[in-house]
Amino acid sequence: MLRKHWPKVAKVYWCPNCNIPLVSSKCSKCGGEGIEVKLREPADARLAFKRDVEIALEASREKFGTEKAFKSVMGNSEIVLLNKTTHIDDAKELVINGNNAGILLFNPFTLKWEFRPSYYGALRILENNAAETVTVRDRIKENEMIPFKGESIEQGKYVILANSNGVPLGLGLVLGSGKIRVVKKYKYRFVYEVSNSRTTLDDVLKGNAEKLEKQVEEAVAFIRKMDKKIGKPVIVSFSGGKDSLVSLHLTLKSIGEPTLLFNNTGIELPETIETVVKVSEKYGLKLEVADAGNAFWDSVKTFGPPARDYRWCCKVAKLVPLAKKMLREWPMGALNIVGQRAYESLERARSTRIWRNKWVPLVISASPIQYWSQLSIWLYIFREKLLDNVNPLYFKGFDRIGCFMCPASRLAEFEEVKKTHPKLWSKWENFLYKWAKKIGVPREWVTLGLWRWLGPAAPKKVLSKKTTFNAYEWYDSYSKWVDLKPKDFREDKTTFKLRFNKKLNLKAISSIAIILGRSVRSLNDDKVEVTTNTVKYIFKREGEVEVVAYEPQEKLVEEFLDSVKIVYRAHYCVDCGSCVTLCPANAISIVDRRPVVSKDRCLNCRACNDICPISEVMVEKLIAALIFKKYDAWRRKTKRSRYETAQLLAELMKKVKLSSPPIPSSSNE
Repeated sequence: MLRKHWPKVAKVYWCPNCNIPLVSSKCSKCGGEGIEVKLREPADARLAFKRDVEIALEASREKFGTEKAFKSVMGNSEIVLLNKTTHIDDAKELVINGNNAGILLFNPFTLKWEFRPSYYGALRILENNAAETVTVRDRIKENEMIPFKGESIEQGKYVILANSNGVPLGLGLVLGSGKIRVVKKYKYRFVYEVSNSRTTLDDVLKGNAEKLEKQVEEAVAFIRKMDKKIGKPVIVSFSGGKDSLVSLHLTLKSIGEPTLLFNNTGIELPETIETVVKVSEKYGLKLEVADAGNAFWDSVKTFGPPARDYRWCCKVAKLVPLAKKMLREWPMGALNIVGQRAYESLERARSTRIWRNKWVPLVISASPIQYWSQLSIWLYIFREKLLDNVNPLYFKGFDRIGCFMCPASRLAEFEEVKKTHPKLWSKWENFLYKWAKKIGVPREWVTLGLWRWLGPAAPKKVLSKKTTFNAYEWYDSYSKWVDLKPKDFREDKTTFKLRFNKKLNLKAISSIAIILGRSVRSLNDDKVEVTTNTVKYIFKREGEVEVVAYEPQEKLVEEFLDSVKIVYRAHYCVDCGSCVTLCPANAISIVDRRPVVSKDRCLNCRACNDICPISEVMVEKLIAALIFKKYDAWRRKTKRSRYETAQLLAELMKKVKLSSPPIPSSSNE
């Protein structure tokens, strides 16, 4: 897998004297210098819990036939770090006694974890005679086939490959016909020598006391500074996860009691909701809930399953309910404390520490823990004795807290949902199988989680290599996704014409066509025309859309797609409320699950055509692909960006509704 070069990378150190992990190079316990542990970016390692160790033991048994392999690597150590990374699916680097001890890999085809020891791990295994060893020549190559006479070793198991002197050279996979494939060659044969002392969590807290206290002091000062500058009500976005818990606790330390804001997407796990209620009651805080209700389950019947490149769910179940709540409860703005961290995703790594909410520009968001690592987060939780307030899912094998079937999740995470919440997962899986039948794809589309990508993304291609599913043939499944399909498309320099397979609902179209231009005419119930100074839009009942420019234009394709978006909004509205909530002129209402735009109030800004999930996701990712026969048709240069739309909305809201204060600067930007 190619490395992603993160703009922000966490660093983990290890004190060789105290045998403990550190968040800085200096150990507060002994005063010594720690050695940096080389981890894959972004190196956001965390402490392992009981369930993590159980998974490692299961993984050892899966590929070595015994738990002894991992037990010998772990030794008497109580402190293990996990660094989440990627392989075909989920993967976690293991750090034990300051050394990279190996990696846990989740096999998406067997749905089981596998343990691959590093050079350090192999040394420990050999010392304890804890796994099968095969003696080979000194020089081996990865993927090389090595013959051996070890019929007693079970096919499909790992063996340690060592030379005649007992030095581990690599890891081998036993195949049939007396052969071993070299899975990994140990290129770097180096071991950090650390103290053999048995360490505890208390030792780790002592070793990190100075650095952690500095982080806390800085975060507290940051919150107080923001509160003073903004001078508006303070709300803490509380998701029920560890990061928002720490942000809440820091806020309580800094400025007292804020209001809690929880976004219930309707697809949260019950433990998360219970945690939110429990924490709000413990601290006696007012809890405001942005509740999406059944919006996801109602909308998924129209949109189909969400995907990493087809994220309608975030708008319907998250962004719109939050915007509604914020505009209703804090119309004059607020300071929103958010538990965002730079090491969670590339997008967040590129984010500033302070930002204005894209869709509610009067709300200023700030993250006091933007540059905290997971290790710092968990050390703070243990130091402040917050374990009773932590979501129990973290101790059941979950790395992240959120929507239980998020397409950004990995199959390993879905397996934990299956084990802990079988009824919820069964409901989702049943829907996926029905949708798979609708679009004509095999069962592997469900079992391998191929639904997590709409287009032929690289991971989808890799996963589908061993299946009957062809990730490259996307057009046929796309065309079965919706009932109203583009049928025939023609274009020239001044005209775009599209025919559909069905008649159009002109009444619904005319209700929103005003956003395209001030002049809207219905002709004999067979045609709706919208004219501007440069373009004419024609919608025909028989199933045709035509856009005619009075002279050639560079962005005529955008005018054409705006008219297509009108058609799909008129026919597929899911009543999510995005257009109603975010229209700067309050010009839109939903009547009988159809958007209706007031001719008197509409500003013709077309922002609603950009923020509607039908327009922004269904048309851009699905319909445009079918029209132009390019699955990535949304990557066109003329397309308006989300940033442009957000900026336009912010400007219009300032003019039409309220004025916004400037975002304060931060020395940590």
